[in-house]
Amino acid sequence: MEFEEAYNYLIKVDTKQIEFVEIKNDIKKNLNALGNIVNSKSINLKNCYILASLINNSIRKAEDYKYDDAIARLYRSFELIAQIELTKYNIKSSDIDISILKKNNVSDEFIEEIEKTIEDGKIRIGLSKDFLLLNELGNDLGKYYVENESPIKNLTQKRNNSILAHGLESQTKEDFEKFLDMVLTLSRKLDKDMNKFIKETKFAKFDIKLKINAF
Repeated sequence: MEFEEAYNYLIKVDTKQIEFVEIKNDIKKNLNALGNIVNSKSINLKNCYILASLINNSIRKAEDYKYDDAIARLYRSFELIAQIELTKYNIKSSDIDISILKKNNVSDEFIEEIEKTIEDGKIRIGLSKDFLLLNELGNDLGKYYVENESPIKNLTQKRNNSILAHGLESQTKEDFEKFLDMVLTLSRKLDKDMNKFIKETKFAKFDIKLKINAF
């Protein structure tokens, strides 16, 4: 996902030369999204646009019937949602600072559990622990994860069984749609403007319909 390269190409496009109004407007939205990803000083805004772009990327893969590929991107989106929310607490899941957790009254039991994952002097936690940590912080995303942990784990387990993950199973359209619904629900809880971000990061495209032998 070469956002800066795409931005540098798209900024050179003269939209005045584009005759199709719909695609002209979509390109302007794409350019605004890329501009925020490349130039925004707001880390949260930048990350939300990247998340939206990744979700759209998964949808495009599904439209090509590449459901394993699409779900792999949704899984990364799911993980990214928690990581974005944790940055609001100055927490990086790949290098947990215990002092920050203590300042936020995270339970001793949780801290003791994740301290067992120290590797090369760093505490790294994965997707599930990211959301459980958010729950420890009293965060709504973490609460949602805990309240829906069973169906969410069913979805992630199917992803883990995918031939593009750790298994040999192929994913279906239904699997994708269920995973997408969950990711969209969480992404909208992450930021109230997520629908806008998703709309602006959707690829500009149009269909040409030809009337043949219309005499």
